[in-house]
Amino acid sequence: MDTLQANTTTIAKVLCIRSNKAWKWYRDFLSGFTDDAVQKEMHKNDIEVKEKGAIRTIGVPILETENFGENMAIDEKKIGEDMHTVISNRDTGKIAVLARTLKASDLELIIPKFNSKGFEVRTITRDLSNTYDWFSRSAFMNARHIADKFHIIKNLLDAGQDVRIRYRQEALRKRRIKHDAFKKKEKEREKRCKKDGEKFIKKKFSYKAKKFDNQETELELLARSRYLLYKYESDWTDTQKERAEILFKEYPQIKKAYELSLKFRTWYRKDNIGNDISLINKILEQWYEQVEKADIDEMSNFRSLVERHQPHITAYFKEGHTNAIAECINSKIQRFITINQGTRDREFFYFRMKNYFSAPQKEI
Repeated sequence: MDTLQANTTTIAKVLCIRSNKAWKWYRDFLSGFTDDAVQKEMHKNDIEVKEKGAIRTIGVPILETENFGENMAIDEKKIGEDMHTVISNRDTGKIAVLARTLKASDLELIIPKFNSKGFEVRTITRDLSNTYDWFSRSAFMNARHIADKFHIIKNLLDAGQDVRIRYRQEALRKRRIKHDAFKKKEKEREKRCKKDGEKFIKKKFSYKAKKFDNQETELELLARSRYLLYKYESDWTDTQKERAEILFKEYPQIKKAYELSLKFRTWYRKDNIGNDISLINKILEQWYEQVEKADIDEMSNFRSLVERHQPHITAYFKEGHTNAIAECINSKIQRFITINQGTRDREFFYFRMKNYFSAPQKEI
């Protein structure tokens, strides 16, 4: 149980006892959680900060310096109602630090506890937040920063979707204007009926939307095109091919944004890992120019993001490091939350997390 994502409910069913009773037995008697030494150990890395005359505690449930290595990852994770910072070893998959905060000022207070381990880190993968940028520079001074590819591609795809959403919102606005005009006419007609002593019969609003060759209206076309914009053309179904043809004909900006997205994704492919960095940057500069000529606000905003973080983004092409292990750990933590009946007993949850995600594997 200590080093497995075992579910006490399953064990309770096998033993034919109530799941709640099995969970309490394990927590109070079998796990060692209630031992005084364990309780003291759990809070030894917490940090107390004095603010406005009051004491605030920064919880650090996990801090295992032996889990630091040359290649580390940093990410955030919501546990219960609180956001946590998770620092993990990309080579071993072990969590080195779990801190109950996202504030850079709080995280900096934890750095002295790393001893000299922070100097041994050679690469750190992270998202583009200013908090993790500042903290990583302070904690891992010898590390090369690598922007997480997942977050970059997500921002790219979101930019393309924003173009589609802009047109959909415009279509909704047109329908709303028609509806508002209809309501105004109905009110005027109701007043006239009352004045003339006639019976007022309320009419139903009808909006005649244009239908395309695939029998979809403008709103349906824009709503149902969401997923095809995530895919490469070769992965489209026959229905999506027909829909894309109509979509790109009616909305050239969506087509252009999609084409720019494909070019960036081709540039960011793992096939380019190890290529000359000057060539990598040259191709990216050409893409910048294409985005500028396209004059699409959403893509221009994404280009600005890439420009600001270009050195960290292109660092991916040196060895192909990503933050995949951090995302994997986040998924495992989420599953851990599910099988441990949520986080109702937060202290016990941290105890189990430390045993599973941070403690060394026991030899059998």
